[in-house]
Amino acid sequence: MGRRWNAGYHGNRLLGAQLALTFLTRNEILCIHDSFLKLCPPGKYYKEATLTVDQVSSLPALRVNPFRDRICRVFSHNNVFSFEDVLGMASVFSEQACPSLKIEYAFRIYDFNENGFIDEEDLQRIILRLLNSDDMSEDLLTDLTSHVLNESDLDNDNMLSFSEFEHAMAKSPDFMNSFRIHFWGC
Repeated sequence: MGRRWNAGYHGNRLLGAQLALTFLTRNEILCIHDSFLKLCPPGKYYKEATLTVDQVSSLPALRVNPFRDRICRVFSHNNVFSFEDVLGMASVFSEQACPSLKIEYAFRIYDFNENGFIDEEDLQRIILRLLNSDDMSEDLLTDLTSHVLNESDLDNDNMLSFSEFEHAMAKSPDFMNSFRIHFWGC
């Protein structure tokens, strides 16, 4: 089998399934597929081919993203990306993805310690990455973290549950516009 998608019956069925399961257009899926194959070792059939986390995190769209390691962790399986993993990631970050899906993945990305909450430690890491600062004073970091919790922590337990995070993001006018990444110029 070749590297390219079979344009016949199987290719159309697979493409139809991907169209049904993602928020991507036909052209976006085909563009991502071609770009994916260019990064894969030659001779691999696309269903067997994978990309490493390093390959994906070095893509121009992710290279400068302060959360690229978390994005890769959330979307990869065993630190490798199948074509389906890449499509899923591109779909979540597409303009057409629904707010609830974007919020779900944002929560997973921001939950650094993966305890099911965004706690003070997570918030501090988010703030430091967003401000691209490792030398922020402890007092300022604590003040910013406290401010976020005062605004969003509805049950006052010093952490954000998914529902609290969802409520805060739903009120954020910039969230949908900022939680987008255009992969491969597709």
